[in-house]
Amino acid sequence: MKALTTTATLALLTATPLMADHHHNPADTISALVGHAASYSHFAPELPEMRARISQINTEFGLHVSEIEPNLHFVTDQIYQSAFLVTDEGVVVLDAPASFGPRLRQVIAMVAPDQPITHLIYSHAHVDHNGAAATFADIEGLTVVGAAGNVELATALAHRGLLAPTKTFEDTLDLTIGGVPINLQTAAYHAEDTDVIIHLPEQEFLMAIDTITPGEVPFMNFGATTDLHGYIESYDTFLEYDFTHFLSGHVSVLGNRDDVLLNRAYVHDVHDTVMDLMPGFLDRMGQAMELVNFEHGNLSYRMAIEGVRDDCTAQIISRWQDKLSVVDVWADSHCETVVLYAIMH
Repeated sequence: MKALTTTATLALLTATPLMADHHHNPADTISALVGHAASYSHFAPELPEMRARISQINTEFGLHVSEIEPNLHFVTDQIYQSAFLVTDEGVVVLDAPASFGPRLRQVIAMVAPDQPITHLIYSHAHVDHNGAAATFADIEGLTVVGAAGNVELATALAHRGLLAPTKTFEDTLDLTIGGVPINLQTAAYHAEDTDVIIHLPEQEFLMAIDTITPGEVPFMNFGATTDLHGYIESYDTFLEYDFTHFLSGHVSVLGNRDDVLLNRAYVHDVHDTVMDLMPGFLDRMGQAMELVNFEHGNLSYRMAIEGVRDDCTAQIISRWQDKLSVVDVWADSHCETVVLYAIMH
């Protein structure tokens, strides 16, 4: 069951009079109180089929590690995900999440004690997915591979644990490390600069971070994307690859092709639902303007946005609540993201 606690939520527990204070933030807030109209207890639990897929922590380092294909290992702390490939030349690390810290290096040493770590490949330059890169900084000759578009941000965030890429590329890069081919392609579906799709064809493995969440609807605002159009289009790009395993970076489930197809259908449904509702947007805003006697344009605008968002959310939850987990947690953010996009495009 999802329970979110925020500063505003805690205020409900300790200072109920704030609810009547016109200075408080009236944004939607999930309450920690069971009896509250917006209580966390009203949200549906994770679907049983989703819970059955959760990877169990199975090492003394507090990480789950499993070999998904010969020499290719999946790692998660049930919040973030990474992978590493053991080759005859050395170990190739695919992302170093900040939450892992030095534990990722310890696990690699446990799995491949006689192999040096030779490469670290970035999916993108966000600290949450590569903030533990600095734990590899003392490795002599380490090649840090990243898109040219990631260099500026990675350099600026060195104090947060990122290493500047030592090998960069613009569009695509085909590597062969220890006889194993690795194909990299830049894309635009999440990061403000550049995303990188990582494909290991022999292992039928595809890695695209901050995209889907296997078994669940995507995270808030479609993985907090900075490019909604690129995000939607990316699904077709992923499906052009030959893959069985899909690593998307969050929670503990390693995805597959069916997960990508199901999430694609969900995303398109949200998009199409909003687009079907948008022809009535100006009428909604006009009605709201009349309600406030044409004296509060911003409030009218918000009411129109929320009207489309809420109608979309109700439809999406009704259609998807038995297919993907946490649809009632994030559908409103997905619908609102598309509403704002539709207004501007």
